[in-house]
Amino acid sequence: MPMKIERREPVNLFRKQNHWRLRDHIRLAVVVKYAALTLAGILLFRAGQARALAERGYEAFGGEVFALFFPLFYWMMSRIIRDILGMRGKKTWWQN
Repeated sequence: MPMKIERREPVNLFRKQNHWRLRDHIRLAVVVKYAALTLAGILLFRAGQARALAERGYEAFGGEVFALFFPLFYWMMSRIIRDILGMRGKKTWWQN
């Protein structure tokens, strides 16, 4: 049985590794959009908190806290809509 010999390049243990950079993978427009959504959520929270204080007469947290999750809700809804629109052209397993 013949023996196969492979030649490999020598491995340098001190080689420079490629570093993963966040700014190389995320566009600036996306960062600005989510920063604006975060700011809008904070402003909605503050407005809701002031309105609730005027109605209740005491300081407490209620439903206005969910305005702080505005960027998360936007991300979830955009993913759901993107998935629904992507499924329209494809046959699913129950349509076979």
